[in-house]
Amino acid sequence: MRCQHCGHEVPEGSVFCNRCGYRMSNDTACPYCGEKIPTDSVFCPSCGKAVENAVDKAAASISTTTTTNRPQREMTYNEQRAEAERQARRQANAWQQPEPVDDDDEEEEDTNRGSNFNRNLIIGIIAAAILIGLLSMLRHCNSQENDRLAERADSAALIADSSQDAIQILSAELSRNNMTDDKAYTGCAVKFASTDPDTPERVVGVTYKDDTDRPFIKVYNLTRDGAQWKTELGQTKYFDGRSIIMDNSSLIADAMNVPRGVTLEGKQYLYFAFLNHLKGAGEGNNGRVTLCLYDVDGKKLTTLTYDGQIRSRTDGRQYVYSRGPLESTSGSERRFLQQEAASIGAIRLATQEEIDAEEEAKAKEEEAKALEGEENADAKWDHDNAENMDKLKEGEEVKMKPTQYDKPIINMKEIKEKLENDRYLVFLDTKGSVVGFNKSTRKYFTIYAGKNGAASGISLNGDNSVLIKTPGGSINYDLVHDKAKSSN
Repeated sequence: MRCQHCGHEVPEGSVFCNRCGYRMSNDTACPYCGEKIPTDSVFCPSCGKAVENAVDKAAASISTTTTTNRPQREMTYNEQRAEAERQARRQANAWQQPEPVDDDDEEEEDTNRGSNFNRNLIIGIIAAAILIGLLSMLRHCNSQENDRLAERADSAALIADSSQDAIQILSAELSRNNMTDDKAYTGCAVKFASTDPDTPERVVGVTYKDDTDRPFIKVYNLTRDGAQWKTELGQTKYFDGRSIIMDNSSLIADAMNVPRGVTLEGKQYLYFAFLNHLKGAGEGNNGRVTLCLYDVDGKKLTTLTYDGQIRSRTDGRQYVYSRGPLESTSGSERRFLQQEAASIGAIRLATQEEIDAEEEAKAKEEEAKALEGEENADAKWDHDNAENMDKLKEGEEVKMKPTQYDKPIINMKEIKEKLENDRYLVFLDTKGSVVGFNKSTRKYFTIYAGKNGAASGISLNGDNSVLIKTPGGSINYDLVHDKAKSSN
């Protein structure tokens, strides 16, 4: 016969395997009463207790566990049997009494519980510290943002309500008080909340008219009087010949900044802005951006205007290229407006390098304009040939730069000498200037200007050149090629 556990062939009639110690008989002993019972029994037929093959199952489990985890040697069958009986007994009596707990296990469990508590406590402390740090950082960022806004506005009180609500109040009150005959548009409005019992709630708003010969803006003060509003016109300002555009898209400005209420030096103001271009002006024409600060109590309007050429951005929107405001920036109101101008995209301030380049170009343009016309022929010749005259003094032959004119550039009444051949007329006037006339082209041109010393005489050479006597020596001028050189 063979062992059912290890497959080893054992002698006939063996109760246990002589190799692995496995029981060969199909019968087993009840772990409770000791009577023999079939191996597949669930209950002992003698004592009636549930066994469910517990002994063999426990033995197999122990065998498997010890085989896997055994460090050095295998447990003998007797050891396995004893351990299996202990486990089966504990499982069968579990309903009667709690399984005894090893003191060492309890101590280990207490140790683990304390370790887990300490670890959780440390994690909680670290999480709390991180949360406190994040809240502190957020509060610091908010504080910095609030400080920035306060510094920018130089204000202790800003807008108290939405501008949209204020615009609705302004429109309704103007209509109720029959103050809409001018057919003006509502531009902007801001509500100022009551800060103390002596200061009522107020709304300050602006209307404007642009489709007339005299465009204007009007500023209104609305003061809460119980359930009603008291409406008063505070300021009217006209802009003859100029248009008015009062929207943040054209201003390229943030609606949170323009318009808004501000407080400067203890006074409440309405800050707003608008475009103020010439009527029908487009790119290249003159345009303006006007920034305004209206004193709510004093009903005084302070403006700062940036004037310049209208140009276009890459996105197609236009701006005013300006060197700076037209008005002086002295005083707290205008200094505030100057600071706010930087946040309006419809204004672009020129840099100093740009200003210097523009000044240089303007000077050249004015100089060129001053040299235009027949009356300035001598001055232009001196300007264009100043370097050539220096080279002539050094004995070089140079190519001169004459300017052609359709009209005479010499007073015929002041002619001192006159020379003529088939192609040219040459004149010397009383001022010492020499002028030529090309018969084929009918053009006048300067040959020599008296600024470098008045010419005292002229003579023609046979090769279409003229000899000019000057205080610095004689100059031979080639009329055909406009070349000159000193002649001794």
